[in-house]
Amino acid sequence: MLVRDTSEFALIAMMTKAFESGSAAALRNQKRLGYRLRQGIGDDASVWDGPAGPMVAATDTMVEGVHFKLESTTWADLGWKAMAVNLSDVAAMGCEPLYSLVTVGLRGDVPTAGLEQACLGMADAGRSYGCVVVGGDTVSSPVLFITIAVAGAPPEGADSPVLSRSAAEAGDVIAVTGNLGCSAGGLEMKSAGLRLPADVSAHLSDAHDRPIPRVRESIELARCGVRAAIDVSDGLIDDLRKLCEASGVGAVLHAERVPTDHYLQAAYRADALELALSGGEDYELLFTAPEEVVRRARREMDTPITVVGEVADRAGGVNVLDGAGRPMKLPSGGWDHFLPGGGGKG
Repeated sequence: MLVRDTSEFALIAMMTKAFESGSAAALRNQKRLGYRLRQGIGDDASVWDGPAGPMVAATDTMVEGVHFKLESTTWADLGWKAMAVNLSDVAAMGCEPLYSLVTVGLRGDVPTAGLEQACLGMADAGRSYGCVVVGGDTVSSPVLFITIAVAGAPPEGADSPVLSRSAAEAGDVIAVTGNLGCSAGGLEMKSAGLRLPADVSAHLSDAHDRPIPRVRESIELARCGVRAAIDVSDGLIDDLRKLCEASGVGAVLHAERVPTDHYLQAAYRADALELALSGGEDYELLFTAPEEVVRRARREMDTPITVVGEVADRAGGVNVLDGAGRPMKLPSGGWDHFLPGGGGKG
């Protein structure tokens, strides 16, 4: 079997099994030194306990032609987004980002001024959320790419646990921060060369090129009592499915409740809902909690929170219902690197 003949998730399962095959002795030694792995592969970030408390780490890569095209994004926006998607993974754990490592693969014809602007974009995003670049690597590559790893920790004095995909419970409500679909709308606008009103175009472009990681919001959610969360990177339906699988539960999602803003409605009135359900790269927080916890979070936070569904009492996938309560059949639209036509990033 070749990579192209399988799915990203099957590959991750195979690789995880291989990595774990020789880890027992190393984990015992780490425990002797005062470190204990709490969450390995399978969440937005890995979590371990050390002498100073819990730490988290996440990594992500952006590859030219797969995740971005230089003809439709600026170098500064590329740098911002490369950092922001990693900050979002740390945020999904209810933690603050601290330090990052940056590896860049460079073609010989990459302009140094462009690379400098990308680095300034990364530094700008990091500085906005308290994360400092402390090292990395540069390599020659036939394709331009940026790989970033970020380490983070719960805020000082926090007594709330790290958030996890595996903590959803039957009876929880399902909620999201902000609005969904604008990043996918921005990508569609760029890809199709659509001419839209200036304010709509600027909003959708920013949503796709300069996503806002919900770092402060995640910390507040954890303080309010939220325990289960994931960031919306691969699409609402796909990311909710991942959260449910990790928690061993199912979900009912009410499509008419999914929040979209007036910019997306103005540009894609007929397709706004599908973009919000399946588009991805919004980097909003999708979380579950008892209803009273969500009410508390709404009182404490300025960022809008919308309840979009309920956690079911047994594993059964994600059931999407329309306004009349009828099941909807929608393509997942989620991102899979290795299935033909499997994603919407760019």
